[in-house]
Amino acid sequence: MADTRLATMTTMSIYSELLAMSLTLADDATDARTSTEKVLLEEVVECRDRLGTDRSTALSRRLDATSRIAMELRYDRALINLCRLHAIPCDAARFARPQLERRTLEDALEAAGVDLRAARAHGSRRAAASHGHEPPAGS
Repeated sequence: MADTRLATMTTMSIYSELLAMSLTLADDATDARTSTEKVLLEEVVECRDRLGTDRSTALSRRLDATSRIAMELRYDRALINLCRLHAIPCDAARFARPQLERRTLEDALEAAGVDLRAARAHGSRRAAASHGHEPPAGS
């Protein structure tokens, strides 16, 4: 006898399924809908910096596959929550190709007036100041 659940399931990549479960668990643990834009933006910037845009960064090279996926899931959760705050349509099912969907959502945030690059620079200055020094001008 065939399993009828298979006929009604939508096809999602394994990564999309992990992200959907991660969003559900995170929503249960802490209600992302009550987070402020500042908190969500800081989370996106922190995760993006830790993840690195280039897989050749020193941190990325030291991570095993499980740690890398966990870091990517954390970034994507933060990105989705920030998009939801700005009423930008997003869904874990769209992450079959995560890098493309990240770029799409990052572009949508920029179009909505959320400057991720400026937030990153501000975060870098704040982090440097908390360590007792200022970063070079223009960074």
